[in-house]
Amino acid sequence: MIKTFIMSGFYFDEIVCLAKIMSRKTSLKEHPLLLICLSQLCVSIGRNLVNPIFPLYVSSFNVSYTVVGLVMSSFGISRLFVEIPGGALTDRLGRKPIIILGYLLSMASHLIAGFAQTPLELAASRMLMGAGSALMLTAGTVYVIEMASEDRRTRDLARFQSTLSIAGIVGPTLGGLISDNLGIRNIFFVSAATSFIGVILIYLIRSHEETSTPKEEPSQSTLRILEIVKDRRMIILSASCFMMFFLFSSIRGTMIPVYGAETLMLSSFEIGLVFSLTSATSVVGLVFITHRLEGRLGRFILLPLGLLVSSISVFLVSLSSNIITLSTFVIPLGVGLSILQPTVFSMISDHAEPENRGLTMGISRTVAAFGIVIGPTMVGGLIDLGQPLLAFYLVAGILGLFSILTHIVFRKPK
Repeated sequence: MIKTFIMSGFYFDEIVCLAKIMSRKTSLKEHPLLLICLSQLCVSIGRNLVNPIFPLYVSSFNVSYTVVGLVMSSFGISRLFVEIPGGALTDRLGRKPIIILGYLLSMASHLIAGFAQTPLELAASRMLMGAGSALMLTAGTVYVIEMASEDRRTRDLARFQSTLSIAGIVGPTLGGLISDNLGIRNIFFVSAATSFIGVILIYLIRSHEETSTPKEEPSQSTLRILEIVKDRRMIILSASCFMMFFLFSSIRGTMIPVYGAETLMLSSFEIGLVFSLTSATSVVGLVFITHRLEGRLGRFILLPLGLLVSSISVFLVSLSSNIITLSTFVIPLGVGLSILQPTVFSMISDHAEPENRGLTMGISRTVAAFGIVIGPTMVGGLIDLGQPLLAFYLVAGILGLFSILTHIVFRKPK
C-alpha cells in the first residue's frame, strides 16, 4: 500500500525533496510547495485538535445550547466580512504576508480560548479563528495556484487540500487524548504551538515574483468586484463553492453527528470514527482519483461529477441503519468532496485575471461562507420540526440539480 502510494506520483516529488534535504543536498527553503503544505498541515492540525471539543468547552461555562450555537456560528460569520478584503489585500500586499497574518490570528485565537473566562471571550476566539482561516486559505490557495503550471494546477491544489483532510484524521483523536490527559484548556495552548510552527515554516519560503496591483481608489475596487460578479461562469463557480461548504457543514458537520446519535444511537467514539473515515476517504480520493480523472475527463466534467457523487452519497446516508451502513455510505461522500475541493478552486483560477486572483478567490469564498452559516441552521430547523430525513433529501436534491446546471454551463468550454 505504501509503495503504491509513493509510486502514484502524488507525493513522490515531496519524498524526493525530503530525501535531498535530509542528505543536505538541498535546502528546505528551495521547496516552497513542500513548505506551504507542511505549514498548512501544522495549523490545520491545531484547528482540528480543538474543533471537536469546542462545543463541550463552551457548554462547560454553564450556558444554554443556543449560546453554544451562536458561539460556534461566529466562525462563519466573521469569514463573511473578511474573505473579500482579505482577497484584495492578497493582491496588493502579496500572498506570503497575508498567509502569515492568517496563521498569527489562528494562534491568537487559541491563546484567547485557553485563557477565556466568559462565553464572550470564546466568541471572540472563534471570530479570530474564522478571520485567520479566511486569510490563510484564500492567500494560500492563490499562492499554490501561481507556483504551479496550468497542467499541474489541480494536482498541486489537491496536495495542498489533502493537508486539511490529513489534519481531519489526526487532529480529533489526538485532541481527545491531550484533553483527557492534560485538561481541556491545555489543548488550546498545544494548538497555539502548532500554529507557531506553521508561522516559522511559511516564513522560510523565499519570496517569488507575485502579481500585485497598484493602489486604487475605492470606486475602482468596486468596479473590479462588479466585473467579476457579472461573469456568468464565475457566478456558477462561486455557487459551487457555496454548495461544497453547505454540504460539508450541513451533512458532515451537523446531520451525521445528530442523526448518528439520536436515530442510530451511536456513541461519540463511533461518530468520531465516521468522521475520520470521511477524512481518510478524502485523502485517498485526492491522492489516487482526482488528478487522474482530470487528465482523462477535464475539469469541466469533474465539477458536475463531484456534485453528483456527493448528492448520491447524501441520499444513501439517509438509508443508514447502523454504524456499518453509515460508514459505508460516507465513503462516496469523501470521494465527492475530494473531487470538488481542488477542482472548484482550479476553475476559479482559470477564469480569474492574474492581477485579480486574490479578490476573485475572496469573493468566491465569501459566497461559500454563507454555506457554513445557512447549512447547519437549515438542517437544525428541520430536525426541530421532526423531519431529519427531509434534510438529507433536500440537500441531495439541491446538489443533484446543481450538478445538472454546472454540466449545462460548462459543457462547451471556451
